Parts: sequence; structure tokens; C-alpha cells
Amino acid sequence: MPARFAWALAVLALAAPLRAQTPLELADRLYERAAIAAQIAPIPEQFALGLEDYRGKMPDEVIAALVEAGKKSFAEEALHPEIVADIAKRMKAEDIVKTLDWLDGLTGRRVTLAEAAGAASMGSEAMRAYIESESRKPPQPKRAALIADLIRTTRAVEIGAGFIEATSLGAAVGMDATLPVEKRIGIAGLRSRLRAAMPPQRLRENVAAMLPTMYAYVYRGVSDADLAEYVKFSASPLGLRYGEAVSAALVGALAHASVRVGENMPDVPEKKQI
Repeated sequence: MPARFAWALAVLALAAPLRAQTPLELADRLYERAAIAAQIAPIPEQFALGLEDYRGKMPDEVIAALVEAGKKSFAEEALHPEIVADIAKRMKAEDIVKTLDWLDGLTGRRVTLAEAAGAASMGSEAMRAYIESESRKPPQPKRAALIADLIRTTRAVEIGAGFIEATSLGAAVGMDATLPVEKRIGIAGLRSRLRAAMPPQRLRENVAAMLPTMYAYVYRGVSDADLAEYVKFSASPLGLRYGEAVSAALVGALAHASVRVGENMPDVPEKKQI
């Protein structure tokens, strides 16, 4: 093909309107650009660590079965499609596009990278060293205020509480699944017991107390200016709609995953032996 014709076709291709993306495709792009995968990837390992408290109180084979069921239930690839579908239902396509525009900006990219890196190193030696180092420094009221505003506008307390409630319920559901059918408590009964042992309001107060330190670590490399821009976006009508949609999608997917733990527990004979 003569060069001039190839050039003309290239120009026409660039000038042609892009195929309109469906809400589901847009939500999947949002999932990717917001680094949600990176933020939920540690959940199976954290679920397994939580079960270590039961060592010596229940058979090792039960704990091993629970760990495997939790890994399957809370795996990123299991949560991904449900979160994307929920976001697509909760957000208008135009809102998703505008949110993607913000995430693709310099500030959006910087805070997203910080969130992905922070999630991957949460609870690590690096985090402990940072907290120890910061405890010896004078208070930073301006920075603390920005962190507090970000926690509020991103609905971090609700997401954190939802994670704890879901993983706790998942462990309880898995244990319940090891019992004979006639002795099982069931989801409703387990939820009631967990609420009594871990009242929702008290849990949220505890999460709220922990988050400032966690957020200070996650955004430690983010400038005050970028953090202020993030707060501004999160507090805007668009940012609030985005935050509400994502938090609801995450909490909902985690709640469903907790129920799946029972479904993913090994079948007989293991259940009968337990």
C-alpha cells in the first residue's frame, strides 16, 4: 500500500469516534485505575493470620481447612466481578468517566500508587519502623487535619469495619460448617452473636482510632498539596458519590465472601471427622 494511503487510513482511524463503553466496562476500568485489586489482595492472608488465635483451641486440620476456604472466598479474582458489577449499578456512566479523569491526573495517580503500596506493606516491619519514628516527632496539626478529612470523605471507617465484620463472620461461618447440620447456628444466628461480641458502634470507634496512624503511613510520601487535592475531590459531590459507591460495593462483596467460606469448606469425610 502506498505510504500516502496508509497515512490517510491512520488519520481516519484516529478521527473515528471510540466505541462507547458499557457501564460494566467503565466500572472495570475504574476498578483497575483505583487500584482496588491491590487494596483487597492482602485480605486472604490477613484472614489466615486472624485464625492463628485459634491454634491450640481447635484441631490444626480445621484451621487449615478454614484457611483454604478463606483464601478461595476472599481471593481478589472472586471479589473482582462482584465489585465491578455493583459499582456499575451504583454509579452513572458519566460519573465514572469524570472519576477516571481525576484518577488519571497527576494527583490521582500519586495517591493511587501510595494506596496500592501501602496496602501491600500494611503490618510490615517497614510500617512498624515508620510508626516508631513518627512517634518521636512533634505533632503536625495541618497534616493530621488533612488525614482526618480524608478518612471521613472516603468512608474509611465503614470500609474498615466492613472488612473486620466480614472476615470475622467468614471464620464463624466456616467453623459452623464443620458441625453436623442439626447443630449449625446459621448465618442469622452467627451475625447476631458477632454483633453481641463486637457491637457495631464500638467496632467503628475502634477502627476510627486506628485509621489516623494507618493513613499517615499509607500517604507518608504524598505531599500536603496532593493530599489537600485528594480531600477536595473526595468531599465534592462527585467524590462523595464515588466514595459511597465503592465503599458499598466493597462491603457488600466482602459480606458475600464471608458466606462463601462455609460453601468452600471441604466436603465429607473431613467435615464428619471434625
